[in-house]
Amino acid sequence: MNGDSQPQDSSDKSSEPAPGEPVMARAEEKVDQLGERVGQLASEVGQRLRKAVARAREEGEDMWAEAQHIRNGGKGESNKPDS
Repeated sequence: MNGDSQPQDSSDKSSEPAPGEPVMARAEEKVDQLGERVGQLASEVGQRLRKAVARAREEGEDMWAEAQHIRNGGKGESNKPDS
């Protein structure tokens, strides 16, 4: 019986019209969807990273300005270069 079922399976497979094509089309579609999702995630990560860097830069500038203010004894403008 095992011998009969194996040839039957292979004949069923050979009678199907191009079985690899629908599978490949679905696989390509899934890969395209995955690529789009990865692109979206990368974009979101990039935006969040830019925001975090901008906040860190602003905090650094604020600390620098406060340090200059303290250094100058709290008088007038901070110490700016003559350029």
